[in-house]
Amino acid sequence: MGAEPRGCVLTPDGRRLFVANHTAGTVSVINTRSNQVVDTIELGGNPMAIAVHKNRVFVTDFFARLIPDPDGAGPLVGGQEGFDDGKQGIVHSFPVNDPDNITQITLSPLANSEFPANRKDFCNVSRDPDPINQEFCPDRDTADPKDPDILQDLQAVHPNQLHAALICDGKLYLPNIGAQPEPPVFFNVNVQALVHVVDTATLSDLADRTVNLNAQIAKEPNAADPFGASLQRLFGNDIVAIDADKECKNFFIVSRGGNYVLKARLGPDGRLDIGAPNVVRIQTGNIPSGIVVRGKKAFVTNEVNMTVSVLDLEAGLPVGNEVSSSTPPEPGSFEHSRLMGKLVFFTALGVPDNEDDEGRPLRGIPIREIIPLQFRGKQSSDAWSTCASCHPAGLADGVTWIFADGARQAIPLDGLYSKVNGAHDTRINNWSAARDSITDFNNNSRNVQCGKGFAGGDPTQNAAGNGACPNSGPTGANPAIFDHGISQGASQALDVETLWGQTVRPLNMPQGEPAQVSAGAAVFETTCASCHGGAKWTKSQVLYLNNPAFKAAGGPPRDPGLNVAGNEVIAYADTNVDPSPLKFLEQIGTFDPANPIEIRGQGAPGLTPFGARGFNVPSLLSVNYHAPYFHNGQATTLEDVFDQHTERRHHRGCAGRCGRG
Repeated sequence: MGAEPRGCVLTPDGRRLFVANHTAGTVSVINTRSNQVVDTIELGGNPMAIAVHKNRVFVTDFFARLIPDPDGAGPLVGGQEGFDDGKQGIVHSFPVNDPDNITQITLSPLANSEFPANRKDFCNVSRDPDPINQEFCPDRDTADPKDPDILQDLQAVHPNQLHAALICDGKLYLPNIGAQPEPPVFFNVNVQALVHVVDTATLSDLADRTVNLNAQIAKEPNAADPFGASLQRLFGNDIVAIDADKECKNFFIVSRGGNYVLKARLGPDGRLDIGAPNVVRIQTGNIPSGIVVRGKKAFVTNEVNMTVSVLDLEAGLPVGNEVSSSTPPEPGSFEHSRLMGKLVFFTALGVPDNEDDEGRPLRGIPIREIIPLQFRGKQSSDAWSTCASCHPAGLADGVTWIFADGARQAIPLDGLYSKVNGAHDTRINNWSAARDSITDFNNNSRNVQCGKGFAGGDPTQNAAGNGACPNSGPTGANPAIFDHGISQGASQALDVETLWGQTVRPLNMPQGEPAQVSAGAAVFETTCASCHGGAKWTKSQVLYLNNPAFKAAGGPPRDPGLNVAGNEVIAYADTNVDPSPLKFLEQIGTFDPANPIEIRGQGAPGLTPFGARGFNVPSLLSVNYHAPYFHNGQATTLEDVFDQHTERRHHRGCAGRCGRG
């Protein structure tokens, strides 16, 4: 096979098996009689799901791509990174008997996700003093600060993370995690549960049949207790699998973070309809990732539980206990803690912070006995999102998000911790060195996803200080969690999540020609390794002081490399403080404060975006997988990186050779 094989499908006669090789950018064709690869089809990108209809194969590209300039001159001005409607999904199709005849089908953004955002902070007319720029103001000419077009701005959403593909009655159904990177960063205008539809005969996107399942779920009444163990009004979060009955009338869609299967029917308009407000959900085990329907039953694989749920589709209930597919690790073992950390990362619901109602510590509870629904509201509001929504497999989604710090590409975790030196050797976080541990991101759960978090707090009062979140107010959450605060000891849930993050692996990449690799390595070692060297392929490093993970705490545990006053961190980019003993930020000539997407703090006046003092050096582990590049995604390929970097005269010597490590 090629590197990282993912989806596979048999032709109707069973004679050929097509396999999508995710990082190789290829599809392998296997003769099932000789058990040999008889052809390799070059697609490029990152193929993921694959389906076949009659004599034609369809393969999804996992990541969205920039929409080209209509004049054919390349990507739109600014690359359209950071915009809700700037990217499109890609599906490759080719005849079974003519695999070199490849057609590329594009999936358009959805113009209206049906979740509007308040853009008043980005418009001169509604903010005094004026914002830095008005790139994200929907109506710059209005004279009315209460203009509904500003206060309730319609949001587009583009497809991304195409995990699955299903062909039913001549239509290709493609569930995906839609991305909305424009500001404001808020729980219901960041990611959506989209299903796109393609006509397999005309090889065209049926844009009028694209649905946002979350928009339908919003019509469902609020749960009587939004923090109770109820499936009601749980949103789609990460929809990763789909199947249907033989008649193609009833569809069943897997919500990975919500631990449920959602039932939809094909409406008279050809669109999937979940029947809101009477929504049918069937609970599964922990982190469901695949489904197959046979007759009146469905079988769902549960990745963390290592089980298969058997569902009665007529009754809408599980059939008995889950069927074991493997032996889970023993509670208290390293592998059990690692798997529990994966559950924390992937759930949109929750787990106990430290112990269950019986007093059992989290590390001592069998993984199958954790019911995330009983801890609903901890990770996010109404199961809107998960850490994996933007970090698939702990890596990155290829989206440039417009955060309060500025335009920021999602960062993979595979290079966050050394695979050689142990947990103390960790990269400082974020492009601006704004955080230094996974524990710090508990505040993302609280302030962005509007959840309770995993370190204490009142479940009816989310997100301290963020009045935009439902029921915001004082929470009683662990006060030692702040940017550059404690990295261990805040809760067992956060500690096991950190443990899992330490084990996130870089994906296997295709190997280049040995001579080219050696030549590229020589250039790299003399030119690049001073910043991108070491066990993490970056010089970035957290220097811990009094951290309970490494020695007894005697004051607020923190990273002494930053200027800390109480619980307030003054990041390098805001000060003239020499960031000794190590300099993490590097100026590489890619930051332009005049770039219209380089806003900060919701467009607040007087706040120039982070970047003037440089950026935190990224890891280059599996760099060829993690396009686009730089903090704002302005380099779409490694060749673009070499052209734009201040070291381009040297980097050009290893173009095409260094990217496969």
